[in-house]
Amino acid sequence: MPEWSRDTAWRQGQLLSDDTASEIGLRHPEFPADTLVIMATHPCDLAQLPDKEPQVEVIVGRRIDQLDGNNTHAKSSRTFHVKFEGEEPLLAEFVVTEKRFVTKDELVSFEPDTCFHLSPASLATFQVWLASRYRRSAFPDEFERRMSESKLSGRILKIIKPLGEMITAIFFDVDEGREIPKTDPDDTYLLDIVLLHAVEPDFEAAETVALKAVEAIQQAFKKKLFDEKTGDWKGIELRYVDAISEEVLTYRQAQLLKKWRLDHISLGADPQHPVLAE
Repeated sequence: MPEWSRDTAWRQGQLLSDDTASEIGLRHPEFPADTLVIMATHPCDLAQLPDKEPQVEVIVGRRIDQLDGNNTHAKSSRTFHVKFEGEEPLLAEFVVTEKRFVTKDELVSFEPDTCFHLSPASLATFQVWLASRYRRSAFPDEFERRMSESKLSGRILKIIKPLGEMITAIFFDVDEGREIPKTDPDDTYLLDIVLLHAVEPDFEAAETVALKAVEAIQQAFKKKLFDEKTGDWKGIELRYVDAISEEVLTYRQAQLLKKWRLDHISLGADPQHPVLAE
């Protein structure tokens, strides 16, 4: 029987072949015929011998017909949609709750699938998605409640969803990064929004749709929360929405802004605890 070695051919982001997944007993619970299994373990851990690290982590996903823009580019920390490169494009969905552990002894007799692979950019995004489960931003409960009651969370989802491959991230700055409890309905949150748009394959097209999304978001907030008669905002004051490219976002901005994931979760502690910038 072969033995696992440091020269293993397995790498993070590779797919198990259909035969390998079937042999090990990995099947999607709802769509078994469309099963895809991806390696999630980091290459450094894959290189460790079984006596040190006996298991690897995989995610059982499935083939899909179309990418959902809300699940591309690691926008959601729960569901990840991605395209694999190959002779024919392969579209895949992975859900974080479908992680499984496989022993290296079980996997040692099998080779990775060679028909499909992730591009370097997609592999990097996959790594970000894996980490996002533990680093996703949290916002105050009251802010989330106001976003939900005004239906602005859902409105942003609808605006961004068809632009999924062009809008790669959404950042919120709430109260300039300060955790300030709000109890009075008249105590307004200050909100700045930054949309990050793609550079490739078509910079101008991505910039155009990002600017349209900016306008749509501004209109949605004004319609729901701005009183034209008094000139006052109700609950949340949208100070600005900006669209910038991935190449322009500065390190400082990335540190100060919080990424608003499309499966956002509120900060449930009472009193609220400080949240580290993502």
